[in-house]
Amino acid sequence: MQQTKQHTFARWGFYLLGMVLLALGLTLNTKTGLGASAIVSVPFTVSQATGLNFGNLTLVVYCLFVVAQFIIKGKNRQWIDVL
Repeated sequence: MQQTKQHTFARWGFYLLGMVLLALGLTLNTKTGLGASAIVSVPFTVSQATGLNFGNLTLVVYCLFVVAQFIIKGKNRQWIDVL
């Protein structure tokens, strides 16, 4: 049981670290004027055209990707796939 708790804590730690690094990379990439990668080009373009927050639009696109993954996986999906 103790091994499982440590494993879960480590997974959450890596998940949160990954989220921070992803946000940092997105911010640095757009603030330095290097352009936008293919995965964030749509939210970047929409944010430039409408004035909406780039971070919020990126979150919406990533959530849509998770929903698409759930649909594609069908009956093989699990709630842990949200992570």
